[in-house]
Amino acid sequence: MFFLFAGIWLLGIVLRSLLAGWLRRRTAEYNRAAKEAQREGQRQGRREGEVTVEATRAAAEKKVNRGVGEYVEFEEITVTEEEKER
Repeated sequence: MFFLFAGIWLLGIVLRSLLAGWLRRRTAEYNRAAKEAQREGQRQGRREGEVTVEATRAAAEKKVNRGVGEYVEFEEITVTEEEKER
């Protein structure tokens, strides 16, 4: 029983250290990419906070069939002060 608990405890330590290393690597990659993007923006002469959106492909035009939905007529009803008092 003791060995089972010791094995689970050691497995937990190993998994925590692996997860911590993975998180450190991912954070370093993210920081490196963010710094590179910042440098690229400075090279292109953009001010900080300026945003440029470049389309990669033309958006497909939305088309709706004429048979979709139906027309509903309505009549606006106004309530007078006298009717409100009732």
